Amino acid sequence: MKIAIHQIQYMPGPRFFNKMKNSDLFILLDDVQYEKREFQNRNKIRTKNGWQYLTIPVIVKGKGFQLIKDAEIDKTYNWQTEHLKAIKSNYARAVYFKRYITELEDFYSLDYSNLSNAALWSMDFLKLIFNIKTPVVFSSEFSVKSSSTQRLIDLCKKVGGTEYISGAGGKDYLDEDLFIKSGIKLSYQNFKYPFYKQVYDGFENNLSALDIILNCGPNSHKYI
Repeated sequence: MKIAIHQIQYMPGPRFFNKMKNSDLFILLDDVQYEKREFQNRNKIRTKNGWQYLTIPVIVKGKGFQLIKDAEIDKTYNWQTEHLKAIKSNYARAVYFKRYITELEDFYSLDYSNLSNAALWSMDFLKLIFNIKTPVVFSSEFSVKSSSTQRLIDLCKKVGGTEYISGAGGKDYLDEDLFIKSGIKLSYQNFKYPFYKQVYDGFENNLSALDIILNCGPNSHKYI
């Protein structure tokens, strides 16, 4: 059984969903450290001038070390209104904007206290449009206490995994010998960012998969 593991992200990009699509079980890391200035609480959308971040504000002052699943949203910022406004202003001319805007309005109308809940809604929304059927579980369900490469191996063993699919960047930090000793096959993701027609001239990559959805609609699955 092929296993992919990834930290929770808000409005994830196509690489995230490519790993999910090509695995038999996808494990979301929710009991690891929340990190500022990463993609756990933000991602990029297309603008006429290039791109901009959509960022969910997270309370970090006085928190020290905190797990992703415990990260609270800072409600002193009206991020929902700002994000929806940015999406509407930058994607109003996108081919499938009208098809999905009502669902996005519903999402941004809800009150979220926890980063994970907001991020999971965005993941499920995109996953459904990509027509990905891979089941998703949380690392916190398994009480694995190890770290680094060993943690990934232990999570694979907990769910009966025989192969682990890593992002290409894993080549820089994974201990491949540990996988060999464990008997779990290590594979690396082979993903090339797709080209598709965006709402503005030119092309920006490394965006949220929301960009693909609003531009490609039901054909979005072809690009992951």
